[in-house]
Amino acid sequence: MSMLGVGVLGFGFMGRTHTLAHQALPYYYDPPPADCRLVAVCEATAERAAAAKRLGGFQRCTTDPHEVIGADDVDVIHVCTPNREHFGAIQAAIAAGKHLYVDKPVTASLAEADQVLALLKGYAGTAQVALQYRFFPATLKARQLVQAGAIGPVTHFHGWYFHSGSVDPAKAVNWKSTGAFGGGVIRDLGSHILDLLGWLIGPFSSACCVSRIWSPRRPSLDSPGKMIDIDVEDAAAALLRCSDGAMGVLEVSKIATGAEDELRLEIHGRWGALRFDLMQPNYLEFYDARQADGDLGGARGWQRLATVQRYPKPGGAFPGPKFSLGWIRSHIHSLYSFLEAIVTGRPGSPSLAEGIHLQKCLEALRESAATGAWVDLPQP
Repeated sequence: MSMLGVGVLGFGFMGRTHTLAHQALPYYYDPPPADCRLVAVCEATAERAAAAKRLGGFQRCTTDPHEVIGADDVDVIHVCTPNREHFGAIQAAIAAGKHLYVDKPVTASLAEADQVLALLKGYAGTAQVALQYRFFPATLKARQLVQAGAIGPVTHFHGWYFHSGSVDPAKAVNWKSTGAFGGGVIRDLGSHILDLLGWLIGPFSSACCVSRIWSPRRPSLDSPGKMIDIDVEDAAAALLRCSDGAMGVLEVSKIATGAEDELRLEIHGRWGALRFDLMQPNYLEFYDARQADGDLGGARGWQRLATVQRYPKPGGAFPGPKFSLGWIRSHIHSLYSFLEAIVTGRPGSPSLAEGIHLQKCLEALRESAATGAWVDLPQP
């Protein structure tokens, strides 16, 4: 079995999530694609780095990301830092020939994204973007049905991702609410729902978007007592068109009172339809219009497919296919896919190039929101 040394840059919410996925993966996949060792973690201060080392079970810690990237015993770099710190880490990791697992968006600006595309020419490593919602059994089943023609040509669709964390105007906020750090709900939540819809039925050809900043000034989470100007959106809605005429709506919000982690999608086609709700991740709803109609409804109606934890082997055996699914499970399967790609030599998917295409589409939505005009979306 391959042995891979792992380094994690940033041990906030996503750094902890990626680390937990590494710790849990051998329980869910027997055998795992590789034997991974948590070698090094990097955080902004020595105190936080030491705490990350203890909690994550890393062999060592540092405040210098280049110590992790340049280490001979580190093969895989997880980029889990704030968005504007991504580019430097990606650039150094590619130069060092390391494998890359990057949180979304890939970079904080399109100029940096173009530089990453240039750096990928000649890069021999495996790179993947952590867009984990592709990796639930329900969403994998949805893609299988779409590719098999089960819903036919798409007529229209609707995707939304709602949080409620920014409803209170007095709530302190961090870098995710500032443009300089690559923040805003379009980049943050929009990346997931636009990627998922695009992966299932895209690409999209054009869009028209509107957005809103709910509270223009908020307290700073990082500097208590300081107020900061908010220059990125808290909510947005976009009309999307496909080249074949299919149309739909995408909505994202962090000011949706009552919402938890509400990612949902509906896709309607000539022969059927699909529905998925992240708060009910054990099921995919499927409507087959080719079933016979008749007295009392015939055999036609929405089916609730119990996808639960029915991953392909070697997944699905632990804790078992019938046991309730959780949010972290998609991260574990996403990581499994990445490690399998390293070991087998196939490209990671979603690749950095896919992640950058997604990022360019998101920036086009922000441009549309700023101008009020329809925009053409970049094509893969």
